[in-house]
Amino acid sequence: MPDNIKFIRDPIYGFVELKNSEIKLLDSPFLQRLRRIKQLGNTHLVYPSACHSRFEHSLGVLHVANRMAHQIKLPTSQIRVVRYAAMLHDIGHGPLSHNFEDIIKTADGEKVSHEDIAKKIIKEDRLIGQVLGRDKESVLELFDEENETATKEIISSNIDADKLDYLRRDSYHTGVAYGTFDLERILHTISEKEEADRSYLTILWKGTDALENYRLARYLMHTQVYQHHVRAISDSMFRRAVEIAKREETLDPDLFEIENENFLKHFLSMDDVRFYDIILFNSKPENNDYKLINWLETRNLLKRGYEVNVRNLGVSEKSKIIRMKPSDFGRYEEKLASEANCDKDLVIIYKQEIENALYKSSYEYLKENKTPFIVQDENGDIHDLDEVSLIHSSSEPLLKFYIFCPEEAKETIRKIAGDVLYGG
Repeated sequence: MPDNIKFIRDPIYGFVELKNSEIKLLDSPFLQRLRRIKQLGNTHLVYPSACHSRFEHSLGVLHVANRMAHQIKLPTSQIRVVRYAAMLHDIGHGPLSHNFEDIIKTADGEKVSHEDIAKKIIKEDRLIGQVLGRDKESVLELFDEENETATKEIISSNIDADKLDYLRRDSYHTGVAYGTFDLERILHTISEKEEADRSYLTILWKGTDALENYRLARYLMHTQVYQHHVRAISDSMFRRAVEIAKREETLDPDLFEIENENFLKHFLSMDDVRFYDIILFNSKPENNDYKLINWLETRNLLKRGYEVNVRNLGVSEKSKIIRMKPSDFGRYEEKLASEANCDKDLVIIYKQEIENALYKSSYEYLKENKTPFIVQDENGDIHDLDEVSLIHSSSEPLLKFYIFCPEEAKETIRKIAGDVLYGG
């Protein structure tokens, strides 16, 4: 075995191969921090074994991205860049993963994504910069939304290494079968198509069934795991705790501004447990931010005081829910809390939309400047998957509306919700 190759055991793929430079990257503080960030946030409150981390997921993405890059016969220099980008794709995630993105802003109040944070880390962290060397700019290009190449689509697209890994990994760790699909067939039939001044990933005709299997798996994982009502409750409690902590200055708002000179230093110090501790140590037991975080730690969760499938409502009621914006929630929460004799911070409205994202029409994808699913026939001609698919989904998104509240307010909220929401 060459000295410059190491292997790390993985439950999904057996072994993941790394070179010495990648081991150095893996040992950097920002990568090691991902060991302390759960891949699925508070989903372990529903599925107890869902405690896997973004660290192991990053290794899985490296493995899958490498296989994709070899399958489309990228040159060695490009494969190296793809492997680096795959390892680094999640370093911008904060505590509780996507939930944390809601509190990171620019000085002008614009929302900041975890990809924005990842790019900032790659640009500014000295150790990562040393490992990447002259590949640094090429790695950053793979995080650029304007990059229209198959190489970039390995990192971010409808059928990227990220999704191919997390569906199987999340399915494995939650103990469900919804995320299983024929990964080997997809990797064996993936191809690159060049057209004009761009290139993109395609699936050869014989892999069409595996592609159908994959996009259905993703939808089912959303309905059964990612948007399970208990996860919706726990995520809502976390976000509300952060709102209160910022309002009460338990959390210093300057620390969550990406342009702040100490942002990366502070960001590096935060993980799932430490972020909870910041609120618990700086707040008081009688304060609502403290209560909500403490309840999350002890799984004392808010309950569903009201739940409705919006599709089953009458036209007038359905229209009100669909048009209701997050900026309207506070007014309704305050009225509900007042009539239920409950603290308004502990009444949370949550509107959940589960869309068949991978069943969007090619028109919708192209309108968003994204590539639809492309299959390539025996003659090399390309087709939108929906042109040849026997499975179609034109249904409207599954839209559910919830009101979460403490146990003691549950019955009252259930009785008054209709009048408060739809009356007057």
